[in-house]
Amino acid sequence: MATTVSQAPTRATPLASTFEEKSKPASLRPGRIVLYVVLTLYGLVSLGPFLFALLSSFKTYADVLTPSLIPHPFTLGNYQEIFGGASSSLFFHYISNSLFYAIGAAVLNVLLGSLAGYAFGRMEFFGKNVLFALTLAVLMIPSQLILIPKFLVADSLGLTDNLAALIVPAMVTPTSVFLMTQFLKSLPKELEESAMIDGCSRLRTFWQIILPLARPAMTAVAIFSFQGAWNDFIWPLIVQSHEENYTLTVGLAFFKGLHYTEYNLLLAGAALNILPLVVMFFIFQRYFIKGVSTAGLAGR
Repeated sequence: MATTVSQAPTRATPLASTFEEKSKPASLRPGRIVLYVVLTLYGLVSLGPFLFALLSSFKTYADVLTPSLIPHPFTLGNYQEIFGGASSSLFFHYISNSLFYAIGAAVLNVLLGSLAGYAFGRMEFFGKNVLFALTLAVLMIPSQLILIPKFLVADSLGLTDNLAALIVPAMVTPTSVFLMTQFLKSLPKELEESAMIDGCSRLRTFWQIILPLARPAMTAVAIFSFQGAWNDFIWPLIVQSHEENYTLTVGLAFFKGLHYTEYNLLLAGAALNILPLVVMFFIFQRYFIKGVSTAGLAGR
């Protein structure tokens, strides 16, 4: 008699099942397809004006107001006029002033914001919660509301019509203090305790242990501060009187005359104004996203 041997069914191991799940293509549900379509349309609508402005900066003055997207003819004359024309020396002044303003604000906000954030997030002292609440309350005050008081204070200190008038009011902002405070709160207390057991002072602990761990938050603060100072228009316009002290945003406004506007030069200058922000964001994008996301995780 022939006997049949029944074969036991094989059971897939957890590793194999996990591999099979990962190897399966993700099914596109109707809701996900609609989401992708909406996000794609939103991206096109958001990037469309920037792309049109960038391409229009390569158009001639006669062609810049035409609705065509592709420049015809394609010219670099606008950038040559900005860098080599009659107003090129002033344009270089605008760029240098904007760089001085933005870099100075970014460096000071990182330094002073880190010190204030360390005090609010890692130390205990009388009135800490009240001071932090007052710092957050400043965020609710519109910046336009304090323009006149800020100008009067700057004028009484002799800080008008010079580059110090740009740097001093922007040395530290409540946003920088808040971001650094929330990020430093998320770090474990054992780091400082171990350092102090080894004989480190408070300042050395902050400088050699805490500060290197806060690079994501410091990058976010630097990008926010640089962007805010670089794009600032109202305050430099109010506090500066001579063209040599204008920033790039204020200088670009002079391409718009009383009777006509040189849109080709204006768009070329605007493209140069956007370029540093785009480059800086793509270089530090990883740290920026990590710093902003981690700053909101501290619940203490």
